[in-house]
Amino acid sequence: MKISLSTHLFVFHDLDDGIISLFPRYGFDLAELWAMPPHFPYRDARASDAVGKRLAEHGVRPASLHAPLYPDVRTYKKDRWYSLSSVEEAHRLESVDATAAASNWLARNGGGTVVLHTSFPSEQWYPHRFGAFLSSLNELIDAVPGNIRFAVENTPVDSGQVGVILDIVDRYPADRVGVCLDLGHANIQENAPAAVRSAGPRLIHVHASDNSAAHDEHLVPGRGSIPWEDVFAALREVGFPGAFTVELRDYTRGDAPGYGGFDQILAECRSALDRLLRGTA
Repeated sequence: MKISLSTHLFVFHDLDDGIISLFPRYGFDLAELWAMPPHFPYRDARASDAVGKRLAEHGVRPASLHAPLYPDVRTYKKDRWYSLSSVEEAHRLESVDATAAASNWLARNGGGTVVLHTSFPSEQWYPHRFGAFLSSLNELIDAVPGNIRFAVENTPVDSGQVGVILDIVDRYPADRVGVCLDLGHANIQENAPAAVRSAGPRLIHVHASDNSAAHDEHLVPGRGSIPWEDVFAALREVGFPGAFTVELRDYTRGDAPGYGGFDQILAECRSALDRLLRGTA
């Protein structure tokens, strides 16, 4: 199993040498890029290619990319978020364009997996939003080279249940589309080990963080209620071949930060991963 770290943890920072050097320091040689400007400026060829060069210099490969959810990290609370299932055609096409631009960067830089969300907002999913998402995915497959696979992620909303995700994924060839199972989302909405088994052979990507089954907290594995030993047993059972991508939240910010810095978070994370992986050897 390949272990990766999402840059979601660093979303309020530029991907400079100080941030990227944390990857090899804590044993991560794969990265998932959180494609939200200016954190990752995917539309700026010079700036985004400079990020790719810095990653390579530190021995880190961008194996996956999370499709853009909003136009700008600095204004995400007030901006209109992208939606590949928007029933407003102009908004849907804008969302496809942003996703294609980010995906094409990854295609030019070795290829990999691009993670997609189904719907914002989640209500009235069938039939119109469902149809809009399928149209968006068809357009992305046409617009993005074949060295990119799209992984549709479960989310803790009606349109993000694993059964809905499989209804989408099963319509497409396995070499282009699969499931991204977010274990934290599954812990809120259903049962994480059962969700692994449900995704089964269409599972190509995993997002890993912990929570208390009430909120999407993005905690270090072991700090919440996910039964990690059972999750790893299920992953072995289905023969999961993809990247186990740790997607943590920045708890170094705010009035009462839970950590003193990224080193503290990542040291705890690496210790937890090593303990879990030893237990599954």
